[in-house]
Amino acid sequence: MTYSEQLLDAIGNHEFSNAEKLLKLALDNDDPDVLASLAENLTDYGFTNLAKEVYRALIAQFPGEDLFKVYLAEILLNDGQDDDGLTLLYNVDQNSTAYLDSLLVQADYYQTNGLIEVARAKLLEASKLAPEEDTIKFGIAELDFMDGQYEEAEELYEDLLKRQKRISEVNLQQRLIQTKAKLGKYEEAAEVIRNHSSDLLDIDSKYQAGLILLSAGEVDEAIKFLDQVIDQSPDYVNVYPILAQAYQEKNDNEQVLRSAQAGLAYNELDETLYSMGAQAAVVLNEDDVAEDLLKKGLKIAPDNSDLRLQLSNLLLSRHKYQENLDLFKDVQDSDEEAQIHWNLARSYQGLEDNEQAKSEYLLAYPDYQENPEFLKQMLLFFNTLPNSKEVVMDLLKKYLKLEPDDLDMQDMYDENL
Repeated sequence: MTYSEQLLDAIGNHEFSNAEKLLKLALDNDDPDVLASLAENLTDYGFTNLAKEVYRALIAQFPGEDLFKVYLAEILLNDGQDDDGLTLLYNVDQNSTAYLDSLLVQADYYQTNGLIEVARAKLLEASKLAPEEDTIKFGIAELDFMDGQYEEAEELYEDLLKRQKRISEVNLQQRLIQTKAKLGKYEEAAEVIRNHSSDLLDIDSKYQAGLILLSAGEVDEAIKFLDQVIDQSPDYVNVYPILAQAYQEKNDNEQVLRSAQAGLAYNELDETLYSMGAQAAVVLNEDDVAEDLLKKGLKIAPDNSDLRLQLSNLLLSRHKYQENLDLFKDVQDSDEEAQIHWNLARSYQGLEDNEQAKSEYLLAYPDYQENPEFLKQMLLFFNTLPNSKEVVMDLLKKYLKLEPDDLDMQDMYDENL
């Protein structure tokens, strides 16, 4: 048994006390081929400091063997010794048989550090040296995708798919689908999904397929994929808002509500599901369910103004005027939008607090003076107040410009002339 084998056995048995001694004996006695294998194994095991010693010894013994320099450089870069690693890589001559390997390690380094253009340049140079190497083309495609150059990525993925379906555990069909979706080619992406649905086995691929089919308007097919995601992993929380959206497209409010409730059982922090579920419940005349969902949502997200306004509208429809006022008691005036002033006006009006109602209508008016529904409510309210004929006439004029066919309001205008 070689000393290298003894060292690897000791590491495998978690006997580290003699590691340095065995390494020295290996370097002094084992053949270069054995040492090269030892360095590779040490790297795989995570003992990079020992691997570096072996590669340095091999480089000293074979200074012209650039591949050892590339392997050492890769370890140095991974260990954060960037300058030393890059120096070794850039010193590999273009005529060296290891130059291609040097370019690939450089590309990986620059990609990891976010220098996409530099990484692409290295891979393009590598591709000229090995034009038939699909892994290099795949690397360029991935960089193009990351950098938003989707047309270039699409062309490369389509070319790669002529020869294989996966590279480095990446589903190329899924990559092509995602790329077409990024380009807005939803119909083309949907066609790829239909033709290669059997290749979309992992849960993320099925989720993406559902998203894209929904964007392409193929709602029923989207629901099939989204249901598969839930069957495979019910706690895949991102799927529920999309499934609810799909059922919204079908106007199937029972399923919208059911999807929202199911999703909230796994993720009570999803504010979108509270809103979607409540909307569906209102349409189904399940106001208690809608109110409960919105109140729970506001407990989770008290700063969510959309949920608060949605609940306010529901409370008004249920004539819960005081509860609606209480809903906004802690909201800062600066945060109040015009819709809130309108809702508050309706609440005060319902509670016969005319002064407060008048104030809130006036605050909402600048933003809603072109809204016929608001104008009609406001003028009918002011018509009940004393000394308000001038205001009512002004509001009637604005309203009738927007709704000239409202005969009742026209009659009111004529009566006030």
